[in-house]
Amino acid sequence: MKILVILPIIFLPLICVAENKLSKKETDAEIEAINKILASAYKKHVVKVPAKLDDALLARRLYLKAAGRIPTHEELSSYLANPSKNKKNQLVNQLVESSAFDSQMFNWWADLLRLQSRMRGGNQISAGQLYVHWVKEQVKKNVPFDEMAFNLITAEGYPWENGAVGYYLRDAGMPLDNMSNTTQIFLGTQMVCAQCHNHPFDRWTQMEYYQMASYTYGIHSSKGGDIQNKIKKHFEKQTKGLSSKDRQKKVKSKEGEALRRSVQEMLRPLRYGATHTKRKLTLPHDYQYDDGKPKSLVSPSPIFDNLISEKEGESKVHAYGEWMTNPENPRFTKVIANRMWKKVFGRGLVEPVDDWRDDTAASIPELLEQLEKLMVRVDFDLKEFQRILFQVKAFENAAPGYVPNIETPYFFEAPILERMSAEQIWDSLVALSIPNSDERKQNSKVTDLRLERFQQYQEQIESLDGEKLSRLARKGAKASKEINDEMEKIQKQLREAQEADDREAVARLRRDYGQARNQQRTVFAKLVMGPEFEVKSLYGNGGNIYTKNDQWKGYSSQVYRASELQTPARPGHFLQEFGQSDREIADNANKHASVTQALTLLNGTFYGAIFNKESPLMKKLSEAIEPKEKIKVLFLSILNREPTPEEMKMCIGELSQSAIKTKANIPEIPDHLSKEKKKAYKKQMEKKLAWEKFNRNREYFAIAWSLINTRQFSFVQ
Repeated sequence: MKILVILPIIFLPLICVAENKLSKKETDAEIEAINKILASAYKKHVVKVPAKLDDALLARRLYLKAAGRIPTHEELSSYLANPSKNKKNQLVNQLVESSAFDSQMFNWWADLLRLQSRMRGGNQISAGQLYVHWVKEQVKKNVPFDEMAFNLITAEGYPWENGAVGYYLRDAGMPLDNMSNTTQIFLGTQMVCAQCHNHPFDRWTQMEYYQMASYTYGIHSSKGGDIQNKIKKHFEKQTKGLSSKDRQKKVKSKEGEALRRSVQEMLRPLRYGATHTKRKLTLPHDYQYDDGKPKSLVSPSPIFDNLISEKEGESKVHAYGEWMTNPENPRFTKVIANRMWKKVFGRGLVEPVDDWRDDTAASIPELLEQLEKLMVRVDFDLKEFQRILFQVKAFENAAPGYVPNIETPYFFEAPILERMSAEQIWDSLVALSIPNSDERKQNSKVTDLRLERFQQYQEQIESLDGEKLSRLARKGAKASKEINDEMEKIQKQLREAQEADDREAVARLRRDYGQARNQQRTVFAKLVMGPEFEVKSLYGNGGNIYTKNDQWKGYSSQVYRASELQTPARPGHFLQEFGQSDREIADNANKHASVTQALTLLNGTFYGAIFNKESPLMKKLSEAIEPKEKIKVLFLSILNREPTPEEMKMCIGELSQSAIKTKANIPEIPDHLSKEKKKAYKKQMEKKLAWEKFNRNREYFAIAWSLINTRQFSFVQ
């Protein structure tokens, strides 16, 4: 159900939310069941339950967990002023239906699926961006977890037809590694060691590894074979009277090589995708165990006892996907329920969340069982599942003043004390820097145009027979000859420059080669589609990926929520410095401290963005008159609480007399001036006073920057 969300998110006593999967009575029963299990665990293990958080810090925790950022001053003030006894649950409902929730859920999926804007397979057609776009659309539509997992595992087609094929393009040419990633992501089971030998620490054998891998081994991360066959058949028809030797001679001739390159270039946009084939997997040549012979065919078989039943006419990949995502699968439901519990409470009932074994025991087994049942009841709706967890009593309790050791059982008297993720810190600073930060998005029209143009290109190529394709290839070979010669010349010069370690020349020649490459692509795209075709829509960024909106005119063009940036961020970027995953392996983000983090906060690019006089923080600071009011604004905006008397005294002590001054001396307008000059004089004085006010506020910058650099800011309490 679509809902109307007014952003920025301002708390209202009456809000409209999407229809829940469970009734209020059923939801309350689920919450109470979890509360009872936790209460029983506290009693059994003699756990002292901490006090509840106050309203301000509870709102902060909710925003960080559900919106991925701290609340703005307006959002927090509105929540604190609301007299309703049910305001926490109202806020939960509001947040999970917001675009901010979708933003942080995308970050969660990006870590899990190792999303990369520039990924291994199909980078030349920006397949990574199409995959990212697809994931965002699934999050926005709130597609159930089991359905999304099934769509990923069974994906086929071109990236513009089905963005889920990015799941296989991400591991292009590495089908065995892809299977390892699948079991780790969806079954919490690490089998990678069994690729080369029996697992040394778990029960999985190399044979079981290959039996699992054989289900998806037939998926090729390439497309376009049917079109190439058209051209091949036409060539065979044209050379029918030639001997095999003469035919090979024709193929290897200079003209034949040019024609082959031309065909490759013409079909380049159609090379990337996922194709289901009947390719069979064999054991490696050095297989050394008694249950099979080297290079022998492997029959597919699941790793758990519940067998995969293939229906008549159903592919083994679809049967595999249904088995993987079935609630009866011994680990699928447990693993995602545990992942969601960790997302909300900071730690899983089972740790690590992706290394389950036969003897794995949850810290509270009854709770894991309850969560597994709940996940099935809500039909794997992760939004609904989190909505319920946010309303559990323990979520309201103050975190312990320490981070529990991973080896020590934790019984969840409260969410653990943890540092914000890189994305949470970034997005919180973005919220301080620009208004309505949740709504500043990439320009979706660019992606929509790319999807449309790729579809048109595919349809045009597929509509041509072998003869017409061959004719176009010959035209392309002729038209691009000069460009090919230039590219070969540049490549030769580039090798010489690299050998001479001439970095300036290397950089220049790479640019030249890129320009020549773009010219070549333009030749073939326009040859196929006509002279008016927009080639940029197929290659590169395809235009400005950010939406131009006067709402953010004058604000930094670099300040967007993490979900709207290149993923992962480039090396050295703020997000990378604070531990954003490099997306090489699943869940690879970290929250480790480093010297570069401190330097980034102290001297980073956010200083100018946050202290821009038009930023939300600075506007709110300017609205406050008295020094104490200004300091309260800073504390509420950054730490989401009011200052203590000691903190207030300390901050006031840091201010000069001019900063404490609340009233400016406004000179009277001289009577002898003309009407026009009086108007100009008044405007000049107003400008001067505004500048003086801004300068007085500058002393508060140091206080604000000090608060941002505290552990209180960067930790989820």
